[in-house]
Parts: sequence; C-alpha cells; structure tokens
Amino acid sequence: MLKEISEYRIGNTPLFEIGMNDGNKIHIKLEKYNFLRSIKARTAYYIVKNLPELDKRCIVESTSGNLGLALNYFLKEENIEFLCLVDESISKEKLLKLEEHGVHYKIVSQYEDMDLRSSRIKMAKDLEETGQYYWTNQYANMNNMLANYSSTAPEIWNQRDGNVDACICPVGSGGTVSGIAKYMKEKNSNIHILGVEPVGSTIFGGEDGEYINAGTGLKGPSQLIEKHMSYIDGYYQIPDKESIFYCKELKDKYDLKLGISSGMAYAAAVKYAKKVKNQNIIVISPDGMESYQHIFAD
Repeated sequence: MLKEISEYRIGNTPLFEIGMNDGNKIHIKLEKYNFLRSIKARTAYYIVKNLPELDKRCIVESTSGNLGLALNYFLKEENIEFLCLVDESISKEKLLKLEEHGVHYKIVSQYEDMDLRSSRIKMAKDLEETGQYYWTNQYANMNNMLANYSSTAPEIWNQRDGNVDACICPVGSGGTVSGIAKYMKEKNSNIHILGVEPVGSTIFGGEDGEYINAGTGLKGPSQLIEKHMSYIDGYYQIPDKESIFYCKELKDKYDLKLGISSGMAYAAAVKYAKKVKNQNIIVISPDGMESYQHIFAD
C-alpha cells in the first residue's frame, strides 16, 4: 500500500520570482525539484493511489516519458505490471532514464492517418480492449486533475498568501491546468487562468502541425479539458523556436535550467505581462532541462 504523499518528497516545490515592467512579477513553480524530477510524480501518485481492483491485468499508459517513469515507480510498490507507451519523438535522455529505472516500454510507430500522440493513444485503447490491460488514461482520468487540485494549487495559494492574479499552465493531457484552474477559481473567480500549447497542437483550435515539445500538446482537447474548459480564460500558442529561446534566456539570466514546456509557459507569461500592471503571475514549470539536452546542444 502506498505511503502518504508527503513521505515521497512530492510537493512543496519552490517559486522563483522574476520582476517585470509595470509592477508585474512572474513566479515560476519549479516542479523539477519534485520527486522523480517532474510534476508528473503528483499525477502518478494520485492515479495509483486510487486505482480500482484490477485482478491481474497489466497497467498501460500513453506518455511522453515523465508520467511513465512516475507510474512505474508507484506501480512497482503495488506489485502491478506496467507497460509504458512512448512514441518516436521521445528524447534520448528520457528514453535512457526509462531504461535506467527498468521501465518496460514500447515505442509506438505512427499510424498512417494519425499524429504520434494519437497513435500511442490508439494503441493504449486497443490493448485495453484485449482485456489483459487497464488503461489509466491520463487524458480523462479525474485523478490527474485532482492531483493538481489537491496538491499543486493549494501549495501555490499558500506560498503566495492568496496573492495570485493569473496562472499560466502548459497543456497536454489537461490535468495540471484543470486542477489548478478549478481550485483557483473557487478561491477567487477573478484569477485569470491561461493555457499554453505549442503551435501545431490544436487543444484550443488552429491548424495541425509538427512540433518538438513532446510533453505538451494534443490533437484536439482531452476529455479533462472539455470538462473544465469553463475555468480557462484564454490561451497562448507558442512556436518551438520561441520556447527554446526563452529556455535559454531563463538559463543565461537566472541560472534556471528548465524544460521546453517551461520556456513555452514563460514566453506566454512575458506576453501576458505586457498587457497588465501590478500583477502576480504564476507559471508552471513541469520539469528541468536535463531531459532535453539534445535541443539545447548548440
């Protein structure tokens, strides 16, 4: 049986403050200091803690890597088998990390009429239909949302003593933005909630295209986003090049070595800060730069 969440060093990650023009302050929630080095430790804990009775079925999940690593850890504690479905866009660093932790993974090839993420989601569905697997389905699993509603969002609220004007969250499965949005809107309906995705992702609309930001993005909104869309006030779509530029700026100016999703969210925060005054803007940084060294090699 899993221990209490606090016993795994999950949560209590720091906020890093950056002063901007017009009295604005950006506060970056540094989830790379979380257990297993990403925000997905929160999600995995809540999903495994609340699993239904499974008989002897194997768990399967579609993931860009971080959730797979975290699910594997907690499922091992429960003596449950796990198959991690990744796709060909996974970074070498993340793949190596999965191997180092003994994660049983499969690299899913692209189906003819689908993008890579949709391809691995299809395989997860197909495997579940065999009756031998249970798909935890992070895209619809309410525990994905509850992980952030119950841990990430209250932490931010308490760290800022309620002084929050806006929250900017990278969006993929939708668990982070949904949980934070629901909590913050219940605390103060005037808090502005903004999702951010890479250009080419169509969670909030637009045209399909390729992008390298594997930890975020999706073809259309997930079920979690559809269910919680009313809590989200707006969104940004950021090109990969811009996300990388802001990652490098964070590293060079502030010695913050953060992943590409963090650069994307910070880029959105910089744009938002140009339109407002005297606001405290929260940016969610899902993980660190170590999983994306190939992108920043030059």
